[in-house]
Amino acid sequence: MPRARTAILLLLVIVFAACAPAPPPGRGQSAQPATSDPGTPKSLSFAIQGEPKVLVTSLGLGNQPNVGGDVQGAVHRKLATLDDRGALHPQLAVDLPSQERGTWLVRPDGTMRTTYTLRGDVTWHDGAPLTAKDFLFASVITSDPELPLPQGKLAAYLDRVESPDDATLVIEWSQTYPFANAIVEDDLGPLPAHLLDPIYRADKERFQQIPYWTREFVGVGPYRVTDWVLGSHMVLKAYESFYAGRPKIDTITVKFILAAPTVVANLLAGSLDGAIPAALDFQQATFVREEWERAGKKPVVLPQSVHWRTMAFQFRPEYASPRDLLDVRVRRALLYAIDRKSIVDTIFDGVAPISNVYMPQDDYRWEWVKDVVVSYDHDPRRAQELLSQAGWTLGADGQWLTSGGQRAGIAEWTTAGYEPEVAIIADNWKAIGIGADQVVLSPGEAQDRQYVATFPGVMTTTFPISFQYWIERHEGGSCPTEAKRWVGWNRGCYQNPERDRVTNVLKIAIDPAEQRPLFRELARIESEDVPALPLYFNIQLTVFRDGVTGVKRNTTPKTTATWNVEDWDVR
Repeated sequence: MPRARTAILLLLVIVFAACAPAPPPGRGQSAQPATSDPGTPKSLSFAIQGEPKVLVTSLGLGNQPNVGGDVQGAVHRKLATLDDRGALHPQLAVDLPSQERGTWLVRPDGTMRTTYTLRGDVTWHDGAPLTAKDFLFASVITSDPELPLPQGKLAAYLDRVESPDDATLVIEWSQTYPFANAIVEDDLGPLPAHLLDPIYRADKERFQQIPYWTREFVGVGPYRVTDWVLGSHMVLKAYESFYAGRPKIDTITVKFILAAPTVVANLLAGSLDGAIPAALDFQQATFVREEWERAGKKPVVLPQSVHWRTMAFQFRPEYASPRDLLDVRVRRALLYAIDRKSIVDTIFDGVAPISNVYMPQDDYRWEWVKDVVVSYDHDPRRAQELLSQAGWTLGADGQWLTSGGQRAGIAEWTTAGYEPEVAIIADNWKAIGIGADQVVLSPGEAQDRQYVATFPGVMTTTFPISFQYWIERHEGGSCPTEAKRWVGWNRGCYQNPERDRVTNVLKIAIDPAEQRPLFRELARIESEDVPALPLYFNIQLTVFRDGVTGVKRNTTPKTTATWNVEDWDVR
């Protein structure tokens, strides 16, 4: 970490240290209680970025921030969950629907039916049994146009939800959906019908305001909410009747801290055991780790790829400048010229993975595609060779002329906060004789979708790591146009019929054996044709003190940081 950054963080810690509470009685040095008595209650505390407005995240009830999502896995569960590598596991269901067992039916017209058998040992925190009615009730809530809820991800695919008995959930789908066995969203809840249905039917306005959504939440997770101090923290107690067995930690305190320097001060003071991503940025989490390690500790530090950082090329001929950006040899040359290791060394202390394609190497499907991905290691000589092949000529002054004879220059559009990486790229291109004009958009310009669509050269873009964005990022139909009010993820309007053919099949491919060659073909096309400059995967760090075990990264894609909290332990 650069010395200036370290000094600034240290100063902030000193300033905020006075605000950090003293370690709780009995916690001892570095918040590591030592006990040989197995009967001593175990406790843990961690910080999240502010106070949740709701704990069931898709029930936004007014589009409130969903910081409660990271806590949700501790207090509630769903039909299924992803893990930290993107693999799927059943939770409230006995197993996941499959075509082999006949629980996933795909009809010739594309409609589907999936059948879930619910576990029979799940109870709500008030002791009532979980039944299929709780999922039916949730589907009614999330589809009610009179409630201020965001459009559910499954809404476009669901036809109806039925329940032949309390242990069976049957879902009819209006079209093929490859993740019909992976319902990890809140669209189907469950929600406790025995508690909420009477209120919902009596007064929908009151239904939105009841304390159930926060301090009186009743779920089916390994922990139950026992206390909620507004503006401060919530206390979670192990639920003795949790279906997968009693959690290892007795009490978890979740502290609502909006100011990251306060989180840093609390961690170093020993009054917090950890912080999950968003509570700290990368530099702050790294500072905490280094301070703990300097004290001889071995903290838990879990890096996770969360966003794909790229620079989109402009493919609209009327805007592209130079027009040679439409030549794949020029695009490859520009990528070879970039020292991406220097970028991640500068911004992420060398920890962030360099990207050559959309899929990070910590995704379990990376094994499917890695051998077809083209690698573009920093190679200025190769970059110059490709420019020559594209008809560019190197002038006596060391500057390239395009195939049309114009002096080569690339406009780099970006938004505030990304200037360091744009500057490095500009220096890399200038080093081989290509001019670079760095343009930082104002907030107003960045919000103007039509204006953004007219960028002439390249533009920095960031996308969450998820199937949806892998597909839409360079899909022909996702091109922003006037007819679509300039909405679309394919910012540079890249067009490739072969890619669209692959993704159209991938959208409905259910069997992993069918998905694998499609993902491979998509990776091959993207890495060979270079529709954008892949830079790196933006990462976040989860940090916990020495002595905390079992903590894993958030799911991939992100859903909740506490998805396996019942396995966490402390010593």
